[in-house]
Amino acid sequence: GYTLVPLNLHWKAGKVKCEIALAKGKAEHDKRDTIKDREGKREVERAMKSRNR
Repeated sequence: GYTLVPLNLHWKAGKVKCEIALAKGKAEHDKRDTIKDREGKREVERAMKSRNR
């Protein structure tokens, strides 16, 4: 579905003003790509960490 995302919060005349945006969620194949990239980066970080010890 859709999500409201707060972009900016600031005070004006004793009130809080919030700038928001309406965002659409990722498609399933985009989520899989993101997870694959994140896991790849995590493995590289682990390898570098163990190599430096």
